[in-house]
Amino acid sequence: MNCRRCGEVLNANASFCWSCGAAQHASSSPETVALPVVSSDALVPGAVDGPMGDHGDLLVVASGAASGTRLTLDKETVSVGRHENSDLLLDDVSVSRHHAIITRTASGRITLRDLNSLNGTYVNGVRVDETTLHSADEVQIGKFKLVFWEASR
Repeated sequence: MNCRRCGEVLNANASFCWSCGAAQHASSSPETVALPVVSSDALVPGAVDGPMGDHGDLLVVASGAASGTRLTLDKETVSVGRHENSDLLLDDVSVSRHHAIITRTASGRITLRDLNSLNGTYVNGVRVDETTLHSADEVQIGKFKLVFWEASR
């Protein structure tokens, strides 16, 4: 299936385009409203150039309604989704209720795993099922962009 707006190749069940954010359902549908993708010019300080000072492994929400939110990844697992009990709540219809999980491995690396979400999870523009995160990796979940920063050592 191709995006109705930009022609990007999408998952057959995608509700929104991962590239441009366009809704892939009939525009007369009352269930959801498409919002424009935020340009990288609107990213919050610390999201692009890295946070200053000492910090643990960190996710910075760079775009979306929670823009500016910083989440220190100090738990063994962090749930990400639209569900009210998610550790990182991303409240938008483009995010599955239980969208992804972030885990610290025995060696201390941070991994991101998609939980079979409808719209997918992307790292640096590539759809992933599971991957290890590195400093400055851009994670896109629905219309939200997050930047991962490894702990300062």
